[in-house]
Amino acid sequence: MQSEEQRMRIKGIVRTIYDYQDIRIKMGNRLRFKKDGNDQKDNGTEMAINAEDIPSLVDAYDDSKDIEENLVKSLNKELKGIPVYDKFLKQTKGIGPMMAAVIISEYDIHKAHTISAMVQFTGLNPGLVKGRKMKDGKVVVTDDMIRGDKLTAGYLAPYNARLRTKMLGVLGSSFLKAKSPYAKFYYDYKNRLENEAREIEGREGKMWNETTAKHRHNAAIRFMMKAFIRDLYYAWREIEGLPTRCPYEEEYLGIKHHDYSKEKTA
Repeated sequence: MQSEEQRMRIKGIVRTIYDYQDIRIKMGNRLRFKKDGNDQKDNGTEMAINAEDIPSLVDAYDDSKDIEENLVKSLNKELKGIPVYDKFLKQTKGIGPMMAAVIISEYDIHKAHTISAMVQFTGLNPGLVKGRKMKDGKVVVTDDMIRGDKLTAGYLAPYNARLRTKMLGVLGSSFLKAKSPYAKFYYDYKNRLENEAREIEGREGKMWNETTAKHRHNAAIRFMMKAFIRDLYYAWREIEGLPTRCPYEEEYLGIKHHDYSKEKTA
């Protein structure tokens, strides 16, 4: 069983790795380093300098890389033996150690009693939720209803913004590049939206999913990630010996989605 102390250690390492990664990328841009390590003449950065002009900055860049690599080694050690990593995340095509660590450290599966709670925490619930505000240094839940997947002025984010960015921007792309079984959710949903858009081509007052390819892509990514979160919920809760509940649409509406994650890819 994964302990809270272990989860917090992993969170600290992951966030520090991203901090150093951000510093390294910015330093590389300033030193005109390309991704392949070669020097580049112009990167459009106002403060860009030649790497050979200030050797100490090159040393700082190299030190940052070394620290980042050592942190990654520490992270890999922490992940070993964590049940959900060994039995589910490590076996899921498209998920590497860093993304697995983000998932393990940002979600608290003991508090995630339902799939919808995890979807909301990830910022994928377009429905209305009670807005939260800071008052006298404390978080206060109001009776005001705000979008569960949007930022609303005057209210705290109703989701984990860091997690949402990694799940949609990093893991979503990784599933597609790796041709993960979860990519089937993406392509099926995207094709459905495109077919609907073609059927009503030329009609005025089009809905959001009928306007641009970018909208349909983003919607399909969100649909795919919800499918993954559903499987993550069941796998993780069962591994930890925690009770599970059916998805709302299955429990109350009788709608059951096909499980593409169990299909094998060529």
